[in-house]
Amino acid sequence: MRIALSLLLLGTSILVFSQNNLQEYTPSILFKKGDWEFKTFQNLYTQSKSFDADGGKSSTGNTENFFTSINQLLYGVNDQINVGFDVWAKHSNTETPGLSSQTAITGIGPKVKIAPFKKLPRLSLQSTLLFNLADTPEGDADSYFLETDATLWLNQVFFDLPLNEKSQLFFQQAFWYRFVNNGSFAANNFLQTQTSVFYSYFPNSRWTVYGMTEYFPTHYNPDDAVESAELSFSYFVQSGVGLKYQLIPNLIELEALYTNFWIGSEGQGAGETINLGIRVIRQK
Repeated sequence: MRIALSLLLLGTSILVFSQNNLQEYTPSILFKKGDWEFKTFQNLYTQSKSFDADGGKSSTGNTENFFTSINQLLYGVNDQINVGFDVWAKHSNTETPGLSSQTAITGIGPKVKIAPFKKLPRLSLQSTLLFNLADTPEGDADSYFLETDATLWLNQVFFDLPLNEKSQLFFQQAFWYRFVNNGSFAANNFLQTQTSVFYSYFPNSRWTVYGMTEYFPTHYNPDDAVESAELSFSYFVQSGVGLKYQLIPNLIELEALYTNFWIGSEGQGAGETINLGIRVIRQK
């Protein structure tokens, strides 16, 4: 659940400096014909507490760590259609004695991105279908939980709103629909509706400073939705601050981000993330 944020990062800037500046390429902007982008984003989520029924934080009795590596390639067919491919790998472990860690590819598959309206180049839609290749993604008697045993159909709406020459707002509305396989985490398919807002400030053409907040609810089928609990709805909110720097202008960008999970429904993790990313863009 914590990997949602990673999909928005490595590109929340605005067209303010030069036509080819990497700050031009936010998630809302499509690539021109023949241009391409490779992004790799490393997300480490750690928790030792979870939210209780009163909204407070209670110790879980151990420390859980989830490392996610999201690797994405996007190619410009033209300025209204881009296609690509994602590979998501994940590793989990806790301090629980007797259990082993898990590492696996939890998402692999194609995606397509379109700008449906020429007069609205800052509005785009992206659809990704990801297959989980882990043998025991939800863990077993000998291993930790890694990921929901499901195929993910991820649909995202991106939109930029320039504020002035030095700042912008970026919005995302995403729909994570999971086709449940044979796991026990959820008895039926379920939907997650992620809403994210980023504010970016540009001191110059190479640096970006930003803050973000994300609201991430999960909607289960209320009829036997989760076998281990009578849940039909859960949520969490995370906020954070980040930096981006163009190591090689118009070619390579680096990013660092910290987030904290500060509100959530009962049972949701009250952890934090540390994130590092690299983005490479090649333009004709």
